[in-house]
Amino acid sequence: MSQIIATTYEGKYHSSTKSPLSTDPIQVDLKFGPIDLLMGSYASCMLGTVDFYARKKDFEVNGSRSELSYEMSAEGGQVGTINVKLFFDKDYTAEQKELIENSAKNLCHVGNSLNPAIIKNYEFTYGA
Repeated sequence: MSQIIATTYEGKYHSSTKSPLSTDPIQVDLKFGPIDLLMGSYASCMLGTVDFYARKKDFEVNGSRSELSYEMSAEGGQVGTINVKLFFDKDYTAEQKELIENSAKNLCHVGNSLNPAIIKNYEFTYGA
């Protein structure tokens, strides 16, 4: 069954979005806009996806964090490039790092839903 995400446009670039899984709506305005939500969703999805696959292999990535930046395409109106930095507070084995990086790059549902023309640059830092 699909979830309904309801957004109300309140005028003057303000909107409020509610999810059935949360009682608090997300407020969007000119200071924190829709592209910021997209980047936050992508980052949350990557970190959650990495955690899911790490737990299947009996390790955790608690304390991980992300920094995303983006550039709009030359044509405008579309994200052209996303620069992803993922930080992990521990060092991991080569096999664990491979799982982390593959999960983040290839298994995140949000990332897989993005336009494939978007250039994604990844940087992984361990022991940070």
